[in-house]
Amino acid sequence: MTTAQEDYLETTLSLEKKLSPLKPRVTDIAKSLGTKLPTVTRTIQRLTAMGLVNHPSRGSVELTRLGKTVAREIAHRHKDLVDFFSLALGLPKDIAEQDTCQIEHGLSPTSAQRLHDFMDYYHSLSRSQRKVFEDFKRGVTDNNTEFSNIPHTRAAGWRG
Repeated sequence: MTTAQEDYLETTLSLEKKLSPLKPRVTDIAKSLGTKLPTVTRTIQRLTAMGLVNHPSRGSVELTRLGKTVAREIAHRHKDLVDFFSLALGLPKDIAEQDTCQIEHGLSPTSAQRLHDFMDYYHSLSRSQRKVFEDFKRGVTDNNTEFSNIPHTRAAGWRG
C-alpha cells in the first residue's frame, strides 16, 4: 500500500466519523486532502480493487470491514507518534503533527507496535513516575545546534 493510499484510508475514516450518519463522497476526500477530483477517483478505484473501500459509481465512499481495520491501525499509529513527540519529547503539537506526517508511513509494523506499547506504558505511569520525562523536557532547549545545518523542508513527505 502506498503512502497516499494510507492517507486516503485515514482521511476516509475521519470523515466517516465527522459526517456520520452520512458517508463521505469523493469531493469530501478531495477537499480534506487538498487533492484534485480525478486523483481521488483513481485512488479510490485502486482501494476498491484492493477490497478496502466500497464506492458505487457517483456514490459515497465507505470503508469495508478490512478497510476500517487498516484505517484504524493507521490512525492509531499516527496518534501514537504525535503523542510520543508531544508528550514524551515535549515538542509543540504543530511540530509533532508535521513530523508525524513525514515519518509515519516509514515505520515497520514492529516499530509501530513497540511505539504503541511504549505509549501504553507511558500513559500507565503516575505523575511522579513521569518525572524523568518532565526533567528531560525541561532540560532541552531550542539552542542546540547539532543538527542546525540540516535544512527544514516539508517537501519530503506526502503532505509536505
